[in-house]
Amino acid sequence: MSAATGAFGRRLLFFWLSSLALATAGYFLLRALLPGHRVFGSWYRMLDYHDRHPLPYIAVCCFCYGLLAARHAPAIARQPLGRRLGATALLVVGTVLLSSPVGGALWHLHDMQAGYFPANWPAVLLIGAGDGLLIGWLILLLSMPYNALGVVACYFLTLRGAVWLRD
Repeated sequence: MSAATGAFGRRLLFFWLSSLALATAGYFLLRALLPGHRVFGSWYRMLDYHDRHPLPYIAVCCFCYGLLAARHAPAIARQPLGRRLGATALLVVGTVLLSSPVGGALWHLHDMQAGYFPANWPAVLLIGAGDGLLIGWLILLLSMPYNALGVVACYFLTLRGAVWLRD
């Protein structure tokens, strides 16, 4: 394994696990504080599998963030403030784009577990990935204030990780 691969792996583990710890703590804190104990938004009449099983959905988003942050954090940290904010926004958008199909497939998996597994279950997961791309971003937008806190945490965690994990 080359030094570059090792550095990327260390950064990936740092960003994934630290964001997972922060996101999980933030989720349970908001769940305790918010009326109705609902942290995630949902579409009208949508089944709430993401509320029943929050940790897999959080882990997917954190892993996708970890992949992107591991690659781009050193460059983001060297930018002036305005560009860092813009790069963080792009990092967030990239995380949403990467994690939405996986989250959609996970939602359909939970749906099948709640009812029945059809014979063509892999095709159903692919449909779920498409659904995730179509409405995953909307679910995230409806998940205020969780997503706003996540964007702020993303900014500071990306900077901190870039400083702590210099190659």
